Amino acid sequence: MKINRREFASMAGLSAAGLILPWTTSCANQDEKASVAMSSVPAPAPGKNIHPLLAKRDQKAILGRIQNLMKRDGIGALVVVKPENIAYATGYVSRFAYGAGVPAGSQAAAVIPADGNAHLFINLMESDDAPRMTNDVEVSAMPGFVFVDDGTDESRQERSATIDPLAGFKDALKAAQDFASNGKIGIEKGALLGGLLAYLNSQVTEDQSVNSDDLLFEARLIKTPWEIDMLRMAAQHMERVQSRVAQQLEPGMNALAFDTMIMAAGWAEDKEHTMQGMSYQIGIGPYWGVSQSPRNYEIKKGDLMRIDGGGTHFGYISDITRTWAVGGSPSSKHEETYDALYKGFEKGLTLLKPGVKMSELYAEVRAEVQKSPIFPNYARGHMGHSISLSPLLEDHPLFAPGFDIEFQPGMVVSMETSYMAAQGAYAPGPYNIEDSFAITEDGYDRFTTVPSSLVWDGSLPAK
Repeated sequence: MKINRREFASMAGLSAAGLILPWTTSCANQDEKASVAMSSVPAPAPGKNIHPLLAKRDQKAILGRIQNLMKRDGIGALVVVKPENIAYATGYVSRFAYGAGVPAGSQAAAVIPADGNAHLFINLMESDDAPRMTNDVEVSAMPGFVFVDDGTDESRQERSATIDPLAGFKDALKAAQDFASNGKIGIEKGALLGGLLAYLNSQVTEDQSVNSDDLLFEARLIKTPWEIDMLRMAAQHMERVQSRVAQQLEPGMNALAFDTMIMAAGWAEDKEHTMQGMSYQIGIGPYWGVSQSPRNYEIKKGDLMRIDGGGTHFGYISDITRTWAVGGSPSSKHEETYDALYKGFEKGLTLLKPGVKMSELYAEVRAEVQKSPIFPNYARGHMGHSISLSPLLEDHPLFAPGFDIEFQPGMVVSMETSYMAAQGAYAPGPYNIEDSFAITEDGYDRFTTVPSSLVWDGSLPAK
């Protein structure tokens, strides 16, 4: 299977309609103060060209979680192909691996032996980035069309305009076979498409491999202290972004200004210089959709505004929501609707603790919201979710029927009472109440604090 450069470029575009992914927002959106702050960051010490927060990543602890599960399951080597799991296992977020239409494993793959360091197989274009953005990870470059001249005859060999998306996967699988010895090879089989799956089946018999989707899900469920710090930082960054936008947005503005404000605020509030981009959804006045702002709509006093999502920091994603009325003048119907949703959210707070099942929280939050005559049936599929590295923001498990997983210390979750009120509803408009939390031994550590009312001027709660 071959693809040419033009096809490869098109594959590296946006991966979700209506979402702005980590590498698509431009630094040109930074305001003047943010630019000045960035220029004042001191240069790294020689040989330490890695962000100081990323340098603190507890790679050995994260890898240890994976390897302990591998040994439990008799897995000698693990081939990781999902971009978010590659980021989890190695700390490196591949730009190419997240491109739309790029098969998992074709531009980035990781191999985890039962003992020893992780091995990262990366696109040649990223072979300068990966070694200086990881710790204790062995990096190998995949063949590619880009000309990287390191002074050797090998680097100056002729390049083809097409690339083989199997090349890196072949190397990764061969490494896994070498590491596995008498153990099985774990592979995210559900993520493999087309030629990669066919190649796997031609090289590894069914009894030699196991599906590792559940293993990686289990590993990611409980976060290390560093991961919790990153998710807290990401959530609080988005809280500042939403606050800044709420303070700037005024009646009479064209709704198109909304997206510009969010992106500019994202860069301006990136005080730690860790944000790779933003992924968010919005809602304005009667428009509750998830795409960009409606063109030529003039924002009116009392319109509901919603920002849902957050920035991506070293691959870790925030997902919180703020809903407020522009000018602080919501209609009474809007207030009633928000109040009913907020009461459900408050009920959920009493259940965020170890030992409570996620399905139980769902049922009790739903019952609380349905006490309001506005919601004789609050037909919401879930009331929250785990959160970490998923590009779609919502990680499993969900706070939903059938998810009888109990909250455990070290989980990081976002809880929400969301509602999209279209024309014909009691009070049309976009609504969501959502914050992020880390589950502790006796309850939760709250990262952010959603306003209790639609009347919000952007003020942040005292920390």
